[in-house]
Amino acid sequence: MIDALEKSLIEALKRVDAHGDVAPAHVHDPMTMVLRENAIQANLMRWDDSRGRYVLTGTGRRRISARARPPGMVVPFRKLDGIRTLRREPASAILKE
Repeated sequence: MIDALEKSLIEALKRVDAHGDVAPAHVHDPMTMVLRENAIQANLMRWDDSRGRYVLTGTGRRRISARARPPGMVVPFRKLDGIRTLRREPASAILKE
């Protein structure tokens, strides 16, 4: 049951990414309204005034891409060469100056 709800949410997010809403504006299906509200409350999509449509948030985009991977898949991380870490001074060294 939960997997079916998750699949419908992912499909709704894909429609938001492509068309700007979960369903066309004239559709007033209760399930569509619930999906829209759940996605907004979970911070997966938001209304963009300048575009006049819903857009996915970063969390929503990660939710779509995470669902495309099979469960238990190891995701490799890139190692960036040449990045220096910031060296922090202890608070006592700052106070001595």
